[in-house]
Amino acid sequence: MNTIITIAVIYLIGVFAIGIWAMRRTKTSEDFFIAGKSLGIFVAAMAVFATALSGFLFIGGPGLTYSVGMGALWFTFPTSISFAMAWYILGKRMRLLTDATGAMTVADAVYYRFKSRAASGLTGVATLVGIVVFLGTQVLALGTIIAYIFPAISVTQGVIIGMTIVALYSAAGGILAGTYTSVFQGSIMAVGSFLVFILTLTTGDGLTNITQTIATQPFTDMGTAMPEFVGPWGLVGPMVAMSWFFALSIGIVGQPHVVSRLYMIKDVNKLKWGPAVAAVPAILGGLLFFGVGLVMRYLVMTGEIAPLANPDDAILVFLTEFTPPVLAGIVLAGVAAAIMSTCDAFINIASAAAVRDLPRAFGKKLSDKKQLVYGRIAVVTISVITVVTVLQMGDDGIALLGAVGWGTFAAALAPVLGLGLNWKRATKEGAIASIIVGLVSSVGFEILATIGVYELPNGIYIGALSMVLSLIAFIAVSFATKQEQLDEVMETVMDA
Repeated sequence: MNTIITIAVIYLIGVFAIGIWAMRRTKTSEDFFIAGKSLGIFVAAMAVFATALSGFLFIGGPGLTYSVGMGALWFTFPTSISFAMAWYILGKRMRLLTDATGAMTVADAVYYRFKSRAASGLTGVATLVGIVVFLGTQVLALGTIIAYIFPAISVTQGVIIGMTIVALYSAAGGILAGTYTSVFQGSIMAVGSFLVFILTLTTGDGLTNITQTIATQPFTDMGTAMPEFVGPWGLVGPMVAMSWFFALSIGIVGQPHVVSRLYMIKDVNKLKWGPAVAAVPAILGGLLFFGVGLVMRYLVMTGEIAPLANPDDAILVFLTEFTPPVLAGIVLAGVAAAIMSTCDAFINIASAAAVRDLPRAFGKKLSDKKQLVYGRIAVVTISVITVVTVLQMGDDGIALLGAVGWGTFAAALAPVLGLGLNWKRATKEGAIASIIVGLVSSVGFEILATIGVYELPNGIYIGALSMVLSLIAFIAVSFATKQEQLDEVMETVMDA
């Protein structure tokens, strides 16, 4: 554990150094929010990878696999498909749009596409609502890691410490700080994931032995054998699995922390390489989620370890108990830093919504200097709200809590962005209807399920159903309303 602590401390010092360096490079709101459009394709792609997965899946993924078995693959592996989808569907259009209009946020893209302050303002609202849960999920994962590495620190204290570190370098360097740390973090996560996966196979004497043992022996904590655990749907069934796959693959085009990175590419002609660069490490990350979750269930069933009180501890227990200390320290530090990178992205996106998107909805526009100053104030404010919120969250697993945030973004924004920037017949009325339906249905169904009034049948993922309803509203209302002529800029962007 001393080795792990040493590596973690060294890494945190490095994070602060990057924040200071980025602060010196951050002079305008463009630098703060979209990294001055200065990123190479490798930097941007690795930033997307590290930001999209992080604590949501690196901590929650193995825990979900430990709980439901092979069915978790429908939750984790769609990410490799979704990366390619986001780059192909939106990459070039988002990058050209920021050149032509100065767009810096997802709401900017909606505003310039539909020429509607209402649609843009609703996008800002949806962004803030989704970030409340998604950012809280990341902070909870970070607090869990810090508490595990430093036993004297509680999860609550870990949440506060982690959020403080993130707020400091986010306020200092904006998106630059998180983006450049993401390259190193993403590399560590990709290589470390592959090495840890190999260790899971070695620990369990091969995948065949692991799956056969799980399929034939009674579960220590369930009292019966469950061969379906290693079947194609795991313990969740086909409806849940397919709804996960649908929302987590297609829904990526509505994730502002992913889509906004596409503004930052320096050379638009190199966008074609982005899907491959981002998808390969995503596949390697998927191996870790799958391998660790299964082998931890195997180790419980063979009596080598006690049943986990918290499934989200699966990756932490495996790294500290069954992995060489140096590799464990590097992977844990990398995952923790990737979570901070994701938090940084969320905080800056939320601050942009607060100082750019919402004021514009009311016909106001802050100067560049005020955006930078108020943006940093918003970072601190959002950080405090997040800590207060996450400490009130329930006991759902990290992966499923993250799915609530992902589903909110997917339902409210995926049709408007993914289809809206590729379909000229779309109208502003359709966009407004889509965002409202997606936001109300996703939040509404979650509230009804939480208070025990109503749950979707067969465990269908709320985010998937809400995204379908949002898409139907977008298409139906667009066809029912008059199409407006696109201006020359949007014609050029959409024809690219």
